[in-house]
Amino acid sequence: MMFTAVLSSRKYWISVCFIGLGFIIVFSSIEYFMQYGLTKWDTFIAERIDNGLWIRYILSRIVGGVLYGMIMGYYFEARKRKSNR
Repeated sequence: MMFTAVLSSRKYWISVCFIGLGFIIVFSSIEYFMQYGLTKWDTFIAERIDNGLWIRYILSRIVGGVLYGMIMGYYFEARKRKSNR
């Protein structure tokens, strides 16, 4: 019952978007700096974009961000609803 109430909430989906976007930015930044460092922008472009892997790269970020946002958004929304009882 609470699962469907949370999923139908507009606040839930707004939090999913913001949490997912934050996850995408943080995760992509950490991965970039760990793999390429500060000065390897050309290598990043050659490996991720020029080889045709940009679709997979973008799609994996979007799917990961949405899944993480849904899980964390549900956790926060369910915790808030339980504390309001």
